[in-house]
Amino acid sequence: MKDWILAIQIGMVFVGSIVGAGLSSGRELTQFFAVYGYKSFMGLLICAALYIVVGKMIIYLAIKYKVSSYTEFINLVCPRPVAIFTNVVLTMFLLSSTSIILAGSGAVIHQYFGVPRFVGTAAMIIISVIFLMRQTKGLFEVNNFTVPVLIVIMAAVIVGYANINPEQISFTYVRALPYTKSNWVISSLVYAGFNIISIIGILVPMANEIKSNRIVLRGVAIGSGILTLLSIVIVFLMMVNPTYARQYEIPILAVAQQITPVLQVCLLFMIWLEMFSSQISNIYSLTKSLQSKFALRYEMGIATSILVALPLSTFGFTNLVDVLYPIYGVLSLAFSICVVRFYWSQNISFNSVYKHS
Repeated sequence: MKDWILAIQIGMVFVGSIVGAGLSSGRELTQFFAVYGYKSFMGLLICAALYIVVGKMIIYLAIKYKVSSYTEFINLVCPRPVAIFTNVVLTMFLLSSTSIILAGSGAVIHQYFGVPRFVGTAAMIIISVIFLMRQTKGLFEVNNFTVPVLIVIMAAVIVGYANINPEQISFTYVRALPYTKSNWVISSLVYAGFNIISIIGILVPMANEIKSNRIVLRGVAIGSGILTLLSIVIVFLMMVNPTYARQYEIPILAVAQQITPVLQVCLLFMIWLEMFSSQISNIYSLTKSLQSKFALRYEMGIATSILVALPLSTFGFTNLVDVLYPIYGVLSLAFSICVVRFYWSQNISFNSVYKHS
């Protein structure tokens, strides 16, 4: 039972680390999936399978070679020139994402509650540091709260939407919807690669700390299942409301407005929580990398990550989702190929992972 509880907690961290403001707002999934019509649901299933298969390889290699950060892992599986470039790009991505989330948290609080921007940003930093000081326990605590809230609120949104638009809840209706793009397989692979490389900063140190292939992989499978179901709901809502992504910065809020203003406020709170959980994951990943590369104390790594990230970003939230994500996704797909190539070069039986649990 303890193993299953730990696996569920790992699954929550997996979901919370991937579901940031981009995914939960609807913008990210519109760009990568909703524009491809009903076939995008098959793309989401491909992503889920890749999370589990490539995750299995990452977990096994992290435990076998005792690597404790994304920097060490990338250096292990990628050829040196690719490793250097990937490490630089991933570090810059984590720093810019952290900076944007800090700025975004202040903007959200200011826009909807009239509180000065610096108050929201300062609150995000203070709360983040409190949980980050608890290291892996802090990750579990944050996501044990934020992910269930996400599940409950998204369930309320889809149930409420189905009640007022029952005619849209059918495969026939969804299949008949127009779509603007057709290369859904490539988009799905790029998106999966992006999320895989984004999660290694959490997955690698966690696997190294827990040292159980079976438990960590079980957690990844649970997380992949939850993430896929949530993504299906959001993609559906974006498909049946195709103009919202063009009209609104946070299109999922416009969906909630059709149902009840109370749900809109709940969604806003949920998005802030997901920004917070992503922030925790980003800083934790950066800190672990600084620890392994420069032998910094964990506390100093947290401070360094925040101080460097805070002034960095000059991009708006929309620009990050619409421009940077696809670029990082392509690079991330190359990283996934390196993981598979290195794994198979070790002559490891795929089923043998469970024997080393």
